[in-house]
Formats: sequence, structure tokens, C-alpha cells
Amino acid sequence: MNHQSTHQSSAWGEAVRLLLDHPWRWLLPTVLCGGLAVAYAAVMPRYWEASQGMVVRQEAVANVDRRPGQFADLYEMRTLQETILELAKSRQVVETTLSRVDAQLKGVTTTAPDDEAIEEFRKHLKMLPPNGAEFGKTEVFYFLVKDRDRQRAIALVSELCRQLESRLQELREARGRSLTVELEEQLKLAEQQHAAESAALEKFETSIGADLGELRLLHSANSGQSELRLQVVAMENESRRYETQIRDSDELLRLLKAAESKPEQIVAVPSALLASQPALSRLKSGLIDARLATARLRGTRSEDHPRVQAAVEAEQRIRRDLHRELAAAIRNAEADRTLAEERLAAVASELAEVNARLESLAEQRAIYSNYVAAVASSRETLNRAQQKLSAARATMSSAHSTSLVTTLDKPETGPNPEGPGRSTVAAAGVVGGFMLGLGVLVLTAGPLPFGAPATGQRRSQEEFDQQDPQREPVVAVRLAPQESSRASRPEWWESQAPALNGAQPKQAPQPAKGQPSPRPATVVMQPPVEAPSPRSAELHEAAPQAPAASDEPTVVAPAPAPAP
Repeated sequence: MNHQSTHQSSAWGEAVRLLLDHPWRWLLPTVLCGGLAVAYAAVMPRYWEASQGMVVRQEAVANVDRRPGQFADLYEMRTLQETILELAKSRQVVETTLSRVDAQLKGVTTTAPDDEAIEEFRKHLKMLPPNGAEFGKTEVFYFLVKDRDRQRAIALVSELCRQLESRLQELREARGRSLTVELEEQLKLAEQQHAAESAALEKFETSIGADLGELRLLHSANSGQSELRLQVVAMENESRRYETQIRDSDELLRLLKAAESKPEQIVAVPSALLASQPALSRLKSGLIDARLATARLRGTRSEDHPRVQAAVEAEQRIRRDLHRELAAAIRNAEADRTLAEERLAAVASELAEVNARLESLAEQRAIYSNYVAAVASSRETLNRAQQKLSAARATMSSAHSTSLVTTLDKPETGPNPEGPGRSTVAAAGVVGGFMLGLGVLVLTAGPLPFGAPATGQRRSQEEFDQQDPQREPVVAVRLAPQESSRASRPEWWESQAPALNGAQPKQAPQPAKGQPSPRPATVVMQPPVEAPSPRSAELHEAAPQAPAASDEPTVVAPAPAPAP
């Protein structure tokens, strides 16, 4: 540890000595760089950065299905913010902003700024989202303006926001006016198309006539039974009733004709068939009652009993009346049958006519549906055009009364100008010049004596090569015994060994003139000798004895250096 600290102190002393021996090699770059840095720090511009926060929203008339002022998606908001940025960098906004600020600060009307001033303002203008967010992902953004004067920077960003708001209102008005003209033409075309489709539908409905209501009912999907359909159902029911009446009349005629030859069969005629013949029905009932009364009297009295004979006479009289009534009933039944046939024919004719009307309406239903769909489509187009025109007119009328951007608080700047200060720049120049001087000193006077001190341990071959680059590489080295190493050292050993410990090497003796110079042997470092342990002593005694080494150190010839 003491040896290492001694080496470090000597290295620092050597470094100080080098600095004192060659002062101009490091002092001149330090003075030059420091002077340049001080001069630049004295004349360099210091910019103040003023910021103004703003909030953007969407037009209320554009949000039909959403909350007023809300964007449909992030792409729409990003598009509007990019439009605002381009407006802020437009020549009209920049010229007006610079002219107003110069007139406000100087108190006199100035000329229009030149192209260089406009380009410099654009270079110092930035539009950033808050807290490092991605541009277009938030409704809040900040305008940043740099200027050498703090008050002018604040005035520039404030006037820029006012001019931007005014220019954005003018842009909205111009866009609304252009949209209004375009939508008015679109509305006019939609009205003409709707009028043409309506006229075609009106002409077709006129050709339908009285069945227009039925056609509309057929066209409507949610309509019930139409009048014609109800008439068809009623006629079909009436036709079936007349057909039943005709069949009943035929059956009644067959039974009446059979009963005319055999009056006893009148009893077998169903009462339903006699519903149209009330007199015949009553005679049938009277005949049945007379027969029952005669049968009861015959059961209790003889045939000669006057009451029995009176009952038989009454029965015979009813039979004669019934026979006469059968002829009239047959004529009535034939008349009913004829009337039913005529009514059936009339109903069938009307039913055929109604069915024909329904078939005609069914054929015209598709054409009518096309006309109705065309009118509905033209009406929808007309409604959309009217809505768009109303929105464009609302945008144009509200362009100067509302604003899509709103400022947040007042513009502000930081406590100090942007970038490093003048003293920082000057100090950095001095430090940089001093480092440059150290580099020049190292390149011209050699490396500074800073390095690891020599320890008692064996050094590697790479360390020897670094200290003596002209040495030839060693192929192999056999260490000599420690007892005879010091006695067998050559003369040049004392000249090479001190250099390994940081001391000045001694010069080796020069050979006589005419004699070959001795070739330097490879330096062999002896490791520190430690006392052997008892275990190692026992192993040493058990091991076979190696041949004694000679007093002279054994040195292997260095390998030849590779050809360049």
C-alpha cells in the first residue's frame, strides 16, 4: 500500500513537472478556446420562449348524432389541429402578427416585415401537445414562440392567437359561403328530380282510377284486407249458399214428386227441406197428429164408434188437402231452384269481374312500387340537401360570433432565457481549451506518468512488451534457483532490472571496438519465496531429486521477429 501511494504521488509530481516544463503547449489552447468562448458568450443571442395554451373543439352544427362540440374520432381532431398549425404559419397571419407587435412596442406604424423576418418567426414557432403527448391525441395544445426580448415574445404569442382566431373565423365563413353555393345548386337539382318523380307517380295513379286505394293497400306491407278482397270473400260465401240452395231444391223436388204418387212418403221428407214450404209443413204436422189421434181412439174403441170414424174422416181430409198442396209445393220448389240458379250466375259474374280487377292490380303493383320508391328516394335526397344547406348557412352565420379555439389563461415565459447561460458557455470553453491543451501536451511530450505501480508479483508478457516495444517475444523461460540467481546475473542485468520498478535504467557497458555486441537476454522475474508448509516438505522429500541446476541462469533464445 505504501509503495502504491508513493508511486501515485510520484506520478502526480511528474505530471506537474510536465505541465511546468511545457506551459505553452496547454496554456495557449486554453487561452484561445476560453477567449473564443467568452467572445461568443458576450455576443450570442438569448431567446425567451413564451407559451400559450389553447383548446380546440368541433363545430356544433356538424354533430348531429353526437354531443355538440365533440369530435367523431382522433383523425378528425388531428386534421383540425394541422389546419390550425398551417394557418398559424401562413404569411398573412405572420405578417399581421409582426406588424401589430412592432407597432404596439414601438408606438409607430412600421412597414410590412420582410421575408427573412417571416422565415425567422416560422423557425421559432412551434405547436406542441401537453406533457409530451402525441400530436392530435388531445384537445389541448400549446403555441411556443421564441424571441430575444421577453415582452416581445409574450406579445407575439398573444397576438398570434388573436390573429389565428380571426383568420380561422374568416376561413370558416369562406368555407361556409362556398358550401352554401354548392348546396343550393344541389338542392335545386334535388327539387327538380323530386318534382319529376312526383309527376310520374301522379300520372300513374290517375290511370289506376277507383282502384287506387286497393293498389295502395296491396303496396303497403302492414295493411289488412282490402275492400275488393272482402267483396271476393262475401261473393264466394254467397255463391256457396246459392249452390246449397239449388241442391236442396233438387232434393225437395224429388221427394215431393215421390210423395205426390204416394202421400204416405210425405212423412219421410226432412223438415229442413220443408222450411221453404210452410203450408206443406203444417199439413205434414196435422197429418201426423191425426194419425196419432186415430190410433189412440182405435186402441180404446171399436171401429163403429163415432169418435173413431170422425178421426178417420179428419185424417182422410188432411190427406186430400196435402195432395192438393203437394202440387203447389212442387211449383214453388221449381221457382226457388230457378231463382237460386239465376242468383248463382250473377254472383259468379261479379266474382269473376272482381278477380280480374285484383289480377290487374297485382300486375300494376310492381310498377307502382317503383314509382313510390323513386319518389321516396328523391324526397330523402331533398331532405338531406336541405339539412346540409341549413348546416352550411348556420356555419357561415356563426363564423364571426363563435370560435373553435379557446385560450387557456395568459401567455407566460420561464424565469430564464432558453439554453445555457453566458457564464456556462465561457466556463465550458475554458474547460474545453484546457482539455485540448492536455491532448496537445500528451501528443508532443509523451504520455503522462499515470499507471499501476509495480508489485512484487510476476508481470505478464504484455506489460513487458508495453514497457519495451523493441523487445523480441520470448518463447519459453526456465526459472533458475533463487540461491544462485543473484550471483549469476550478467552485467547488463543491473541496467535492465531497475526499469521494471519505475527507476531510471543503468547503461549497459559498451563492447570494445571490433567486438560483437552482446545480445541481451530475456529478463526473468523471480516470484516471492514463501516458507514451505509441513505437508509440502513431506511431499518434497518423497519426490525424486531433480538434477542440480547450474549457477548460470538458463535463458531461451527469443523467437525471431516477424517480417514487416
